[in-house]
Amino acid sequence: MSNSSTLTSLNLLFAVMILLQLVFLFEIFSEIEFGAPFQNYRGGWLLAQGIGSVVLFVDMVIRFDQLAPSRRPWHVAGVGLCSIGWCCQFFVHYLDSALLS
Repeated sequence: MSNSSTLTSLNLLFAVMILLQLVFLFEIFSEIEFGAPFQNYRGGWLLAQGIGSVVLFVDMVIRFDQLAPSRRPWHVAGVGLCSIGWCCQFFVHYLDSALLS
């Protein structure tokens, strides 16, 4: 895989992670609930997000010196927010599943 396609894949992963964080926040703060299909597969979504967070973190550590200096703080903040958001989602999902059983 070339360097350009790898960066495209990582940028796509970063965008999907941000989108999933926004969906989670929208679901928390609005009265709208996404249907049962989304709720039934929440564990799978969380696993995929956890793997995505790890991939983004490892990529950030490996490529940190190659990032443009003006982009570094935004990249670090984005990866940090994705990881923290994943932890919050995991905690909320754990509480929901513990209270329902």
